[in-house]
This record gives sequence, structure tokens and C-alpha cells, in this order.
Amino acid sequence: MEIRDDYKFLRIQDAFKALHLHVNLIGVIVELDFSTGSDFSCSLKIVDPWHSGSALPVKFVARTIRSLPRVESIGDIILLSRVKIVLINRKITALCNETSSSTFSLFNGEHGVDFIPYQSSPKFLMREQDKSFLSTLREWMVSYKFEDGSCSFTSLKDIKEGECSNLSCQIVHISKVYKDRWYIYVWDGTELPPCNILVKSERPPLCVEPEMLPTYMLRKFPTFGSVLRIIVDRVSEKQAIHCLQPGQHVKFLNIFFQVNMGLWNATFTPSTKMQYTMSRERQPFSPQRMWGEKLSSRWNPIARSISRSHSGVAHEDAPFVSLMDILTHHNVTAKFRCVVRFIQVYPPDVRKLRDSNGKFKLLAVLEDATARIHASVYADEGEKFFGCEDSNEEAIGKKLNRLLGGEEVEQVPRNPPWVQCCLFSFYKHKMDQWGSRRYRIFDTWINSS
Repeated sequence: MEIRDDYKFLRIQDAFKALHLHVNLIGVIVELDFSTGSDFSCSLKIVDPWHSGSALPVKFVARTIRSLPRVESIGDIILLSRVKIVLINRKITALCNETSSSTFSLFNGEHGVDFIPYQSSPKFLMREQDKSFLSTLREWMVSYKFEDGSCSFTSLKDIKEGECSNLSCQIVHISKVYKDRWYIYVWDGTELPPCNILVKSERPPLCVEPEMLPTYMLRKFPTFGSVLRIIVDRVSEKQAIHCLQPGQHVKFLNIFFQVNMGLWNATFTPSTKMQYTMSRERQPFSPQRMWGEKLSSRWNPIARSISRSHSGVAHEDAPFVSLMDILTHHNVTAKFRCVVRFIQVYPPDVRKLRDSNGKFKLLAVLEDATARIHASVYADEGEKFFGCEDSNEEAIGKKLNRLLGGEEVEQVPRNPPWVQCCLFSFYKHKMDQWGSRRYRIFDTWINSS
């Protein structure tokens, strides 16, 4: 790859043999970790067409975090000048140190775009010969597939609390929700494992973030499968968010899974990395495209096998929908049938289930794999729901406890069963129909044990 005697790029396979030498490199970024705020460093891995082995690690050390490379997308191209080949943790690594004469320049990896770097070191000098190398790498990337045999990936349905795993997923949404905290919403088409309720809570949250996203944003979400929230707090992690976009298929290595208030979330660890995914695997995220799965026919057998022993409904012919279907339905008012778990009810005391007018009044937190919502049981529907004399508090209490998965309403841990129920949506204020939208349970009853 020589251009002239005093300027050449070293192939990556030769860089592994150039220990202690200063070299020039060009490669495609296939893996990215997060900068370390304490020592202003970060690492990535690069490949080129002439090396079929492991990707070459590159470590950057800078005076400030702003001087570190800000990679816009895994698969972009980096040019490195006078980086030193060293051993770090017994691994051959290219060291790009701002305090020495090392420089870098970042380019879009897509074929057909210009040759202008979107970030470069102040001393970096672009040469006319570099354009041919950029073109070669861009053409090669069209058919390239990065394989790392050391990585196995876990589906969301198989994750375990308190463990780290690798996740191959699609970015659904990214938002700054609260103060200086960001959330990355990811999905892989599978359902997160249902959690036991381990903590007594007056009001379990409906979502991981402080407030549920508005309806117009939720309409961009899939209506089946679970969307996992990855919480981003550290400054170094936020530096990497800008290279993620909704619709991208991304591979996260070594992220930590945890449960809080019965809701799954994930966080990055000091060893978390993002890995390259082929450009043809990136698809525009479209919930409508996924309707080919036929959610109702997919859930019908499940609902019939797990829910009839616990509850009954008057509309057996209605198709099942998910709670996300209900949240994003195009009409404010509608009727639905779904399979859910009752996470909590208010009031928990069966002696207080009637309001001042003597009518049944119960508020429940319902959950399925896609969302949580509040739904009420009111008046005559309450009589139907419990199916026993209102004076029989013991019978009502037993049914309620069975629905909540414990012997007592406030018992923990609990594992609520899956049940079917009918819901209808309505609004409280005509001038603000979507803002005052509510949900109520109807034509549903708890079966006797």
C-alpha cells in the first residue's frame, strides 16, 4: 500500500508484527468502547481487506475528552498517522497519543460520499492519495461481514438479572428524559421474562423512565415484544450516544441487566462496547411492517392455555391485542381484549372497595410484555368482576389475592398469573381527549379457585 517512501499505510496484518514502531494505518471501525472521563482515553478496533484475523485494538489518549474521536457510526473509516504499536494488557495495540506526534481523521464509511473528514486532529494533513484508499475500503465494506467467534449473543427473553450479556438489537428510540439522564430504547422481537413482585409499593411505576413517552412517540414502537431501556448516566457514555440512530441494528457487548420495581433495565459497564453490524442489516424501524406476525393469532393459543383458569370474559371471539396496541390505538375510545398480569390494586384493603356512593371502585396496574397501564373497575362492572356478594369480604379477598399471585394483597414476593380481560378506553375531558384518556375493565370476572 505504499504511496511514496516517506508516506505509507501499514496493513493491519503487518501492524501486529511492528511492536515498538511508529506506523500509519487506515481501517474500518468495527468495535467501539466508551471514553474514560478520568484519564481521557477510549478504544476502538479496526479491520482492513488484507487481514482475516482479529481486529486491531487502537487506544486514544488525549488532554481533554473533546480531543478524543467522536465516531458517528460503527463502520466509519479512520486514518491514523504515527501511532505506536505497543503491548497493553498483553495485546498488540496501536496507541494514538495526543501528547506525541500521533494524529487521526474520521470519515463516513458509506460508499459514494465525499472525502471530507468529519473530525480530525489539528495537525492532520489530508493527502490526495488518501482518497483512493478511502474508496477501496468503502467498496469493500459493501460485502464485508465482521465475524467475532468469541462473542455469543443473548435474546431479551433469555437475559438474567444481575448478569452481563451481549445483545444484538435494534434501536427504537433515544431520548433525554430526566435532567442529565438519557435512555436508549432497544428491541429484538422477543419478550422480557416476567418478574416477581419483590417490593411492597403503594404505586409501582408504569415505566422505567420518570414519565411515559407521549403517544406520538410510542406509535414508533413495535406493538409486540419488549422494548428494553438502557440507562445512560456517565458523561463518557453520553459521548457515544450521538453515533446511535433509531432503526440501526447494533451489537452491545457486556451490558448489565437489572430489575427495579418489577421492570427490566440495563446499564453500560466499564467494559461495554458497540460492535459493527453490516449496513444491509440496518432497516428503517416500522411497527406497521411487523404486523405480518399476526399478533392476535400468535397470542390466542397462549391466552387460552394460561388464562381461563383464573378469569373469564364475555367476548371470547374478540382478537387479543397487546397493551402497546391499546396505548397507540388511533381512536381515543375503543374496546379490546388482552392477556395481562395484575401487578397491584388500589385500595388493597377489600373493606375500602366502595366509594362514598356505595359503588365498587378499584384501580389496577396491568402489565404485559409490551407495557404497563392503569385500568379501573367501577360500579356494576365491579360486581361482575368479583362475582360474589359485596358483604362477603373474605371471598372477595381470596379472589383478589389469587389474581395478584399471593395469599395476601401486600405479600411479597408475588408472581401474578396471566389472565385475560376486556378493556375499553374513554376520555374524561372533551376538550383534551387524548390527554384525559383512561382505561376501564368490563365484561370480565375472576373465576373461583
